[in-house]
Amino acid sequence: MGFDPSSATFMKALYVISVTDTLKWEQKMEFYSKWGWTEDDVLLAFRRSPLFMSFSEKIISSKMDFYVNTMGCQPSDVVGCPDVLTYSLEKRIIPRCSVIRLLQLEGLIAKEDVSILTILQKSEKWFLERFVIKYQEQVPELLTSYKEKISLAKFGLGLDERGGVKQV
Repeated sequence: MGFDPSSATFMKALYVISVTDTLKWEQKMEFYSKWGWTEDDVLLAFRRSPLFMSFSEKIISSKMDFYVNTMGCQPSDVVGCPDVLTYSLEKRIIPRCSVIRLLQLEGLIAKEDVSILTILQKSEKWFLERFVIKYQEQVPELLTSYKEKISLAKFGLGLDERGGVKQV
C-alpha cells in the first residue's frame, strides 16, 4: 500500500487492517463510494491517515454531512486531509466553524479567505491567535463561544442553502 514500515502511519495502518475483516473493508469502501469517493480516493486517504477507517459509518456520516452540507466542502476535499474525519464534532469542528461563520457574518473575514479543512488541522493555539484573540475586540463573544463550544444557533444564526450565514 506504499507505507514506510518504520513510520508511525504504518503502525496505525497495520492496526486498522488487523481489526477490519475483508467484509467490513468492502462495506467501508461501498460507504465512501456513496460520498463520491473512488477506491483510489479511499486508499489515498488511508495512506495519509489510516485511523479514519476504524470509525463507524454513523460517526463518519455525521462529519461528512457537516462538511459537505453545512460547510459547503466537496467530498473530494476531505480525501486530501482525512485527519478531519477523526476530530470531534462537538469539541473541535463545530466550535471552530462557528467562530469562522461569526467572523464572516461580521464581515471580518471572507469565505474565500479561509479553508475550513485546513483550519481544523491547525493547533488550538494557532486557531485562538489567528481567529479568536485577533478579533476579540470587534466581536467580544468569540472567546466565550469558542471556549463554551457554543454553536451558531445560540447566536440566533443559521446557515442558508449555500452554507452562508443568515439570521433566524
